Amino acid sequence: MLTAALPATLSLAVHADEPALRETPLRAELGFERIALPAREAMGLAGATVSFKFGEHWWAGPAVYGAASGQRGGLFVLGAQLQRQWDLPGGWALGTGFYAGGGGGAAAPVGGGLMLRAAATLSHDIGPLRAGLSWSYVRFPSGDIGSSQLGVVLSWERPLRSFVAAASGQPQPAASRTGLGVQRLAGTAGAYALQGSDRRRLGMVGGRAEWAPTAGGWFGTVEAGAAASGGAAGYMEILGGVGWRQPLPLWPALSLEARAALGLGGGGAVPTGGGPIGKWALGASLDWGGGLRSGIEFGRIAALDAPLRARTGQLWLALDLEPASPGGRGTITRNEWSGSLQHWTRAQRSNGPAAALDTVGLKLDRFVGDHAYLSAQAHSAYAGGAGAFSVGLVGAGLVTPVGERLRIGAELLVGAAGGGGVASGGGAIAQALAWGGWAATPALELRLGVGAVKSLRGGSLSTPVVELAFSHALGLGGR
Repeated sequence: MLTAALPATLSLAVHADEPALRETPLRAELGFERIALPAREAMGLAGATVSFKFGEHWWAGPAVYGAASGQRGGLFVLGAQLQRQWDLPGGWALGTGFYAGGGGGAAAPVGGGLMLRAAATLSHDIGPLRAGLSWSYVRFPSGDIGSSQLGVVLSWERPLRSFVAAASGQPQPAASRTGLGVQRLAGTAGAYALQGSDRRRLGMVGGRAEWAPTAGGWFGTVEAGAAASGGAAGYMEILGGVGWRQPLPLWPALSLEARAALGLGGGGAVPTGGGPIGKWALGASLDWGGGLRSGIEFGRIAALDAPLRARTGQLWLALDLEPASPGGRGTITRNEWSGSLQHWTRAQRSNGPAAALDTVGLKLDRFVGDHAYLSAQAHSAYAGGAGAFSVGLVGAGLVTPVGERLRIGAELLVGAAGGGGVASGGGAIAQALAWGGWAATPALELRLGVGAVKSLRGGSLSTPVVELAFSHALGLGGR
């Protein structure tokens, strides 16, 4: 009897030592409303929010809004939303929330770029989704936009699975998918050859996230890109789509691919009308093993209500975030999600002297060792008279503890920036930052950083930067 019980006892001991997988409710929400601009102009505004539940009725998280109809394609605003949910009889719910963010574009009268939005949403379950009607008031305090309107909202919930950050480096329990469900991240570099009267060639940089990227079959995508050359500084796009991958029978590591996506884009005097754009591409990719895949593709992009037409080409390099097989066991990886405020002390303007500006940003850091991390960041201006100025950056950093609660680090990033009359040249920029962090709890850290930003291709942008950031650390699946 003792012999028979021994394997079960050992199994319980092994599982007891495994890191505990935590689940936090997560809500993704899409919305649309039409806001009134001066001179009786109407603009469709689409919003996307990812909110995390804390407490019994509160939700908070990042949100992005963008022009989706009218004539202001390229207006984007990045920020954060706080919402209180009230449960009502009959399966109804009332959500009251407040949003603050920074951005602009397409010569919209946004002033410094700060956008405030108060909203109330009445919603009800429809199967796995929740749909509803919203009332909101949108205001750009330093601009000329103030509008109240009705809108529609669609949302769905799922658990965010994660481990405590202290579990980083430990073996990941089998079949424990984590995070937002993203299984692959890709960096992209390409070119758009515009057609028609505008013959510019835009150099593009960006990134793409993939869901369910199996060796063959369907997968979902979310991608973002910005112009880094070609005289279109300030052009930006965000799209969601689907793809199909088919390995070749005689060489399974090589696959043919097709992708299509819809989303919003504009800025940099690229003619996208109200903002909606579509893309399709055909290409091929090669699996190098170890979760690394690269590819090339060619296709087309077009605005849905404007003259934009362009041929596209793109190279990409992707890394799987977790083992591809459902039962695969990887290593838990430290991830840090941060909200940041940056102060640029003397950002050179294209048609005037240098002046200070302030941005709000979102940073995602994924560690690739005990002290090294990769970083992806997005920032948008909310003050300083540069409301349409936005920045996208990718790079790497190093960090080391200097005490029980203190850490110091440094990072170097490159990317694209433009808009708001800032002299960023063709759009390519670099940012170097040194920072120190104080851990309020094992998961929450307050950071202060100092550094500099400089344009790389033309432009006279060169300014010191001061950053205040608040980060949340958690453990996610790794390879």
